[in-house]
Amino acid sequence: MTESGARSKVVPVAAGAAFIAVLGGFLGLRLAAGAGAGGSAPPPGATVPPPRTIPVGTLAVPCWSCPIAKEWPVRFQTDLDLLAPLGTGPANAAVWFKDFAKPVGRRYEEAEAAMARRVDAGETGSVLPGDDPLLLEAEPWCDQATLRFYPGVFPQKGAETQLPNLLLDLTFARSWIARGEKEPNPEKALADFRRVVRLGRLLRQEDAIVMTDLVGLACIRIGAEAIYGFAAKRGDTHLMLAAAIVQGEAAPQRLSTAALLTKLDLTPFVQNDAAGEPTLQLPERKLDDVVKVATASPDLRFRAEAVVVLNFVRFLGTAGQQEKALSVLNRLAAGKESENLAALAAWSRDTRCRERDLPKLKELLLNP
Repeated sequence: MTESGARSKVVPVAAGAAFIAVLGGFLGLRLAAGAGAGGSAPPPGATVPPPRTIPVGTLAVPCWSCPIAKEWPVRFQTDLDLLAPLGTGPANAAVWFKDFAKPVGRRYEEAEAAMARRVDAGETGSVLPGDDPLLLEAEPWCDQATLRFYPGVFPQKGAETQLPNLLLDLTFARSWIARGEKEPNPEKALADFRRVVRLGRLLRQEDAIVMTDLVGLACIRIGAEAIYGFAAKRGDTHLMLAAAIVQGEAAPQRLSTAALLTKLDLTPFVQNDAAGEPTLQLPERKLDDVVKVATASPDLRFRAEAVVVLNFVRFLGTAGQQEKALSVLNRLAAGKESENLAALAAWSRDTRCRERDLPKLKELLLNP
């Protein structure tokens, strides 16, 4: 199966808005500058394979409400190659996207200038003009086969983990949608819509940061929605079916993300002691939930979230809870399953959490 979004911000569910706020606070607030100055060299040439033939007779709607779905990774069960295969470019697209990181990426001022050039595109939102130079520069980078930030481009250090400029990425996606909707040439229009899906797939590819994954999910959903509208106008029922199924998988993934983040939410268990200092009164069943996510989730980004939560337990839990958290972090730090997860576990084990942040977790919004 392949993997890989919402036209604007992610729709909150139940207390989902709070959970997404917490995930932002857990996994990244500070961005560091890249080296050098000026523009970027273009990436190596790439081709984009044609989509796979849609197997209408066997194409099924994944049952995300069925019990079996609890065993699935929070990923598309539908093959996204039916809509938009990844390109073949050999470069790591992250080396370009990193330069726009907020607030001090080496081209961050260019990103801010681009955001100031946005125009209103109605329901699509604020977008860059179709011939905007930065939008055009971004296109070949979405034809690369790989986008990986960690640890080669950005270090992964818990609360200091650096992040790409996700608002700019989402602006690129909306801009290609808006341009495609105005494009009289159907092949060029469809190419824009497919590019949005490819960008989303690239953002989800690494499976390291939840907020990046959610933005990638948003890109895929709006790209699939645009492809559906394109196909409907031309009576292409096969393409309509595939795009509709992909659209339908986006909301369950947002819901699943919110549910998983609930298991990691520590804020209901934060109290102040007699001296007014925050303490962690964590039920054992809650710690068991966190440990299960950290050690057994099929999604690395949720395991990473749980590892950062264990940082708080490691230093603020009861003696027994601290010992348990330390044991889990030692095991993960020594593991070879994921270089990212091992490095993050070592950071979580060795870096004392900031107690003063605990009462404010719900205020620590990641601000892409």
